[in-house]
Amino acid sequence: MARKFESCIEVQSIKIETVVDHPYIEHGINLSGTIYINGVHDDESIENIKLEVFKLINGEVSKVISKHSIELVGAVASKDVQMIPFEIMPDERWLPHGDDDVSNLILRTTVLFENGSEYNDEDEIHFDIEE
Repeated sequence: MARKFESCIEVQSIKIETVVDHPYIEHGINLSGTIYINGVHDDESIENIKLEVFKLINGEVSKVISKHSIELVGAVASKDVQMIPFEIMPDERWLPHGDDDVSNLILRTTVLFENGSEYNDEDEIHFDIEE
């Protein structure tokens, strides 16, 4: 069974969960998924959500190799879940180094609230160049 990607940010009654469609993606396939926002009330407002992809080299996180920003217009003023789909197209920076066939990557979700507070969570994804 494949390992599941898990990224969840919980702040008071708010839960922001990033779910990727496939944590193992192949060359030619985009990284896609959905951000679920639950529990935001009238007095709380998310300003922006940022997705960043980092490459792991020798177990260490390197520089950002891809960014995707989602600006939210107005407050989410409902207890219903808001779903925001995303799609990130890999480029040559995602490719493995050396003789590796797979790049281990980190997808980090960062949530910035209008009051200036910022929270993030991350998990690993894998980019395979085998066809």
